[in-house]
Amino acid sequence: MKAHAGILSALLALGGCATTPADHSTARQVPADRLVGFQSTIDGPSGTLVLTRDKGYLGSGCYAGFFVNEELAARIDNSETATFTVPAGELVLRVGGDPMGRGLCALNKEHWTQRETTFRKGEQKFFRLSIDMNGKLDIQRAGPITP
Repeated sequence: MKAHAGILSALLALGGCATTPADHSTARQVPADRLVGFQSTIDGPSGTLVLTRDKGYLGSGCYAGFFVNEELAARIDNSETATFTVPAGELVLRVGGDPMGRGLCALNKEHWTQRETTFRKGEQKFFRLSIDMNGKLDIQRAGPITP
């Protein structure tokens, strides 16, 4: 386990800095095989959630898991974006390690960040998936076009 921690530390040191925002309008779309939830029309009021993962070397070797109300919605890579149809009301958004990750990407699956948000009928919200210098994933509100 110490060897894994040493390798992970070395990879993080190589990154040198946190990730930077990617523009959702130019980011690559998450491939359909990694979009696993919230892609269909919902019966009842709904909103649209657009999630874009930052660009940068840090964490770029592994997918991040994105969950809505504890349901896996996508496995998202560096500089990718995806759009989700979500139910109106209170939602819990969670990001963490890839639940299907292997090797180094399987480390720290139990570490995640969670945020709450509320969607109104027809509302569209943009979110950013970032990674800080310590390798911690975060999800936060973003503007329609991030700088």
